[in-house]
Amino acid sequence: MHWAGGSRATAWGVAALLVACPCISWAEAGCPNGAKQGPRPQDGLTICHVAKDPKDCSGTKTLAGAEAKKHLAEHSDDFSGACEGTDFVMVAVSGTLEEGFPLRPNLDFVTPLERVNAVFLGRALIRGLRAKLDMKDPASREYKTPPERAAVNPALIPTGDALDANISSIYLVDRRQAAKALLNEPRFLSMTPDLAKVDIDAPETDASLRALLLQAIKETPGMTNTKQVTFLQVISVYDSCHFVPSPVLYTKPDGTRVTDFPNSLAMFAGTSEKQRMADPDAYNAAVEKAVRAGIEATKGCVEGAPAAAAPKPQTAASYGVDKTTKRMIDIYRPCAFAEFAARAGQKIQIAQCPN
Repeated sequence: MHWAGGSRATAWGVAALLVACPCISWAEAGCPNGAKQGPRPQDGLTICHVAKDPKDCSGTKTLAGAEAKKHLAEHSDDFSGACEGTDFVMVAVSGTLEEGFPLRPNLDFVTPLERVNAVFLGRALIRGLRAKLDMKDPASREYKTPPERAAVNPALIPTGDALDANISSIYLVDRRQAAKALLNEPRFLSMTPDLAKVDIDAPETDASLRALLLQAIKETPGMTNTKQVTFLQVISVYDSCHFVPSPVLYTKPDGTRVTDFPNSLAMFAGTSEKQRMADPDAYNAAVEKAVRAGIEATKGCVEGAPAAAAPKPQTAASYGVDKTTKRMIDIYRPCAFAEFAARAGQKIQIAQCPN
């Protein structure tokens, strides 16, 4: 991975060096060119040294601030933060993984020894996707029998039409959790890195997120498309007969039909996001009633049965990336991301960054 002002080693590269090296930290005796770690300097900064010389050793060290900055300037593969630990990736989600919904904790990486919470970065308009709501087949493992509340999830369907657009939430997620987050999700879902294109200039794309995306483009050689990037996005791999259209929130002057999960679900249920916050019981009752009706309406439908022909796209969506479009698939160490965000003019606190 390369950053402005010098390169930074990828986490896999660091891991490989640590395995090859007989010592795993400068703090340990036996590192050929290292020394035992002394008391942490008052203005100490934690850095990771990535060895190039076989006689040298990769490892984590805390140096005085000025010394650390000098060291990083002289060693282009070194970076702020510890060598070991969290690697982050950016993920776009729409649905019950979003803030305020019950599955949001599924984005957090949690073990008995470690917790790495996902970091919300903002919302973005993604074109070429039509949102639907999954009415659970009563035979499905996800079907809930009353008095349990019915489960409902979104399904983002690629339509080939750029005027179909959904607002997704973008998170920084520990990459160990990125795939794990889907293990208990609906069977129709997968993740794809090149299909979901963010409309960077759209008003629906948060300004803070826009700044991050433009900085990422700027720092990646050869990327000149400043209008779009692609994200790792949760996508439906199949358009089930148990899906019903998610209500369009509004149509933009250019004809773009905009959906999102929180507000579209509320519209489907005849309630509002405002009521979800102010009166959760009334909101949940309205959603339950609407979803149960949707389940009844789709009960017994036959998968793969002939359906009405989809309308011809009014504006063809562009999927995949060319050589000038940034793919937001970089792997970030905690401090490296905080430094990257700072270069974009954004202050984002990462709990795993000691500096």
